[in-house]
Amino acid sequence: MTRLAVILLAGAAPLAAQVHAITNAQIVPVTAPVIERGTIVIRDGKIAALGTKVAVPSGANRIDGAGLSVYPGWIDAYGSVGLVEIQSVRGSVDTAELGPFNPQAQAWLAVNPHGEMVRTTRVNGITTALVAPSGGRISGVASAVNLFGNYPNEMVLLPQVGIVMNIPSTNARGGRGSGERSLEGGDDRGDRVAEDLAKLKQYLREAKAYADMVARSGGKAGASRDLALDAMIPIVRGERAVLCPANHFRDIRAAIELGEEFGLKIIIVGGADAWKVADLLKKKNVPVIYTGIESLPRLAEDPYDVGFTTPETLRRAGVKFAIATGSSSDSRNLPYHAAMAAAYGLEREDALKAITLWPAELLGISDRVGSLEVGKLANLLVARGNPLDVRAEIKYVFVEGKPVPLESRNTELFERFLPAR
Repeated sequence: MTRLAVILLAGAAPLAAQVHAITNAQIVPVTAPVIERGTIVIRDGKIAALGTKVAVPSGANRIDGAGLSVYPGWIDAYGSVGLVEIQSVRGSVDTAELGPFNPQAQAWLAVNPHGEMVRTTRVNGITTALVAPSGGRISGVASAVNLFGNYPNEMVLLPQVGIVMNIPSTNARGGRGSGERSLEGGDDRGDRVAEDLAKLKQYLREAKAYADMVARSGGKAGASRDLALDAMIPIVRGERAVLCPANHFRDIRAAIELGEEFGLKIIIVGGADAWKVADLLKKKNVPVIYTGIESLPRLAEDPYDVGFTTPETLRRAGVKFAIATGSSSDSRNLPYHAAMAAAYGLEREDALKAITLWPAELLGISDRVGSLEVGKLANLLVARGNPLDVRAEIKYVFVEGKPVPLESRNTELFERFLPAR
């Protein structure tokens, strides 16, 4: 099938529920052994069958997968794709609300389905992403979305994965996704951090008291209901995750301690220093969404390759983790982040799981995505060559069973300025 045919299929409404069959391909389910020369059937947006003895349904759109491999779509477990278009252009950045506490703000509502970052990201096989807000102490709710659809409600996979909570930090090194608030200059830095932490704890106490009040009233608190505190109820009950951006090992410890004090379900995001506290993370059963593959060592005495080796360090310690980009513009490079981890000790099979199955499990969406299994959404990519290698060619991408046009601003500019042959 030509690229044009894929585009036509994607744009034809009557074919939205068409049956697709990819035959003679190597199939990498992630949760099961690799299937050589297998067939995978897609029906009604889901995987209907896969294996070596699968019959191709009559009338199915048949794709010859000879020489190709089928993988689950990649999952970027933390970032801002769809929320940020050009970081330096304020009007194209929609990640933050005013005020320090915004647990009621849901990120998926702000996603721009037609942004160039969405197009560029998904053509490299990233089919699902966690879009996360930023700013303040409680930034809002991070949402899992599929990267295809005309409207945000068509993209949302799980609207409320968990809230983003920024722990006050004395570390002056900041940056988006780090959770490290810069407190430059002066001897009162520690005092300001202590004050911020006290305010955060007070808010959590109020949320717990509010949750107790709602429980006592049988959920009928009437006029006294508060939207922001309503959003905190599943958080303080430990039913929904708290994503804590933290890179410094002291901040990671502070997040764990705060989680223990208030019974929160903590997930560390960033985790540059997670290798220094891997035993603690394992002991407290706190997972990490690691975004530090391309980060420089934080201290002069840190190993030069610590960014690359941390995933394997976490795996050896038994810490649950996923690899993410923490970005919008870099989200398309997610498979190469996993490849660097594989080059520095992580087994290739685990590198694949770190951007498919494991993030799906951490985000609570593994019943629908993250592996190739019958009944799951048909979020998958078909590649010639190893898709963790920049030289591989992504031939097809499916999101919820729909073929995605493999066009982006990058490909358009390439075609426009390609010298005449």
